[in-house]
Order: sequence, then C-alpha cells, then structure tokens
Amino acid sequence: MRFGLKTGQGGYAYNELSKVWSKAEELGFDSAWLYDHFIALGNPSNPCLEAYATLGALARDTKRIRLGVMATCVGYRNPAFLAKAASSIDVISNGRLIMGLGAGWYEEEYNSYGYEYLPNTERVSQLRETIKILHAMWKDQNPSYDGKYFSIKNATNLPKPIQENLPIWVGISKGTRMLPSVAVKEADGFNTMAELALCKQIIERAESVRKELGRDRSKVNYSLQAYLLTGSESQIRQLTEDGAKKTGTTPEEYANRLKGRGCIMGSPEECVEILRDYANEGIDYVLTIVVGDKLLWPLEVVRDKIISAL
Repeated sequence: MRFGLKTGQGGYAYNELSKVWSKAEELGFDSAWLYDHFIALGNPSNPCLEAYATLGALARDTKRIRLGVMATCVGYRNPAFLAKAASSIDVISNGRLIMGLGAGWYEEEYNSYGYEYLPNTERVSQLRETIKILHAMWKDQNPSYDGKYFSIKNATNLPKPIQENLPIWVGISKGTRMLPSVAVKEADGFNTMAELALCKQIIERAESVRKELGRDRSKVNYSLQAYLLTGSESQIRQLTEDGAKKTGTTPEEYANRLKGRGCIMGSPEECVEILRDYANEGIDYVLTIVVGDKLLWPLEVVRDKIISAL
C-alpha cells in the first residue's frame, strides 16, 4: 500500500504548504495533493489559494514527490486550458503530475463563481468529454473534438507532458455505477472517501468493468482518501485540543466533527487495522489528510507507525 498526503490549501499560507509538502517528501510519502476549491472548506473566512497556480509553485519546491489536485472540477476550467496547464506542470515537475478529476459537487461554490451547476448525469458527461480532450491534447498533434459540452479544433499543445501516459484518477463520492465505470474504462483508477461498505461496492463495480475490458489490474489504481488522527494518547489529546482551539469548539466537539468526516482515529495499531480492512477489499493507495500536519511531527508518526506497518 502506498501513501500520499492530502493537505488541500484552505487555511494555509503558501510557506506553510511548502514546508508541509517538503517534509512529506523528506519522509518518503509517495505523493501530495491540493483540492480544487476557491473557498476554504469548513471556514470561508480562511484564505484559499487557487489550486493550479499553487501546484506549479509547489512543483518547484519539491523534487521527487508526485503531486496533484484531488479532485479537479471539470466545471471550473475549459478542458483545453486544463490540458495545457497539466502539460505545463508535468514538464515543470519533470513528470510527477497525477491528474485527479471529478464531476464536481459544491453547488454553492458553482453559483458564487458564476458556473452553471448541471444535473449529476450531465456533469458526468462533462467528465467523460474532459477526459477525451485531455488524452487527445496530451498525445495527438493538433487534435479536434466536437462534444455536447466542450469542443476543440486543431488544438496545438506543446510541450507535451513528460509522462507518455499521464495518469487520470476519477474522484468518487457515492456513485457505484457510472463513475467506477468511467474510472476504469476511460481513466486509470479512482479516489474515494467512501466508508468501507460503500467502498467495497465501488471496487466491485470497477473490477467488473475492468475484467470485462480485459484490463490488467496493475494498470488501474484504487485509492482511498481519509482523515487520520493518530499517535500516543497524549499526542492525540494535544492534536484534539489544538484543533478545538483553532475552530472555536470543545475537544469533544472537534473530535465529533472529525468522526462525522469519516476520520480514522486511534492508536497507530488501531488505524493500521482499519486501513488493512480497506486493503483487503482492494484499496492499494491512501491519501491521508493528517490532522495537525502543520506541526510536521504528526507526519513522522504516520511514517513511523502507519506506513511502515502497511
């Protein structure tokens, strides 16, 4: 099982992000990720840097760690522009980009920024068209595509990405039919925050499609995104009290808020057992949202006690 770090960027100053990502690289995390939001999740009064401008800078602050945005909302950027931005970041990072791509879900944010929030099936169709345009512009010379939602005509894209097959992972919240199929048939896997039972259904659907296509299992990635609060009793207490102070809640309220987000909480041994259950169902990659990551030492705990055990 491989591990990435998901920070997002809401509530971080740029220098804080750079320090956390550099520490994750030093500790051997496989990847680091932002989120695609213009408004800081959980607290709109917090600063929130734009994802792709920030990712380009972080690509220069790091050397080895893979990087991406989970999940890039297809409704927020023209696909041709996104293909160009992704190609540029892959070149800047010397071939380290993973494209996280999603159909979008934050209706309030869509409305605030003037984007049209279409019904679910139409947003999934936008996702499919975006994947087609990305592949075409990354691989072909002067491609054209005429879709229902997006079109390109002789779209030159130079330089091409460093990676010959730049991977695309589809973000899945709850969907167990269309999105797992898209993830395996048209992309290179998925990322989900689903709890274990729902995650199992998503994997079963993805596996059914994969086997039907005859696609090798090693060519697709099934990944989990999860909050993680772990350490000794005193460390957990410290992180909970620190989080409560920053959010203006009691430690109990803060812990309950994390539980409501599906946070994996407890001793390292307890967390390892929970993650092993996901691994047994087919999850092979975990994006950890490490509570207290700005302190840096919680990343060391995850490396020493979680990653080493899995």
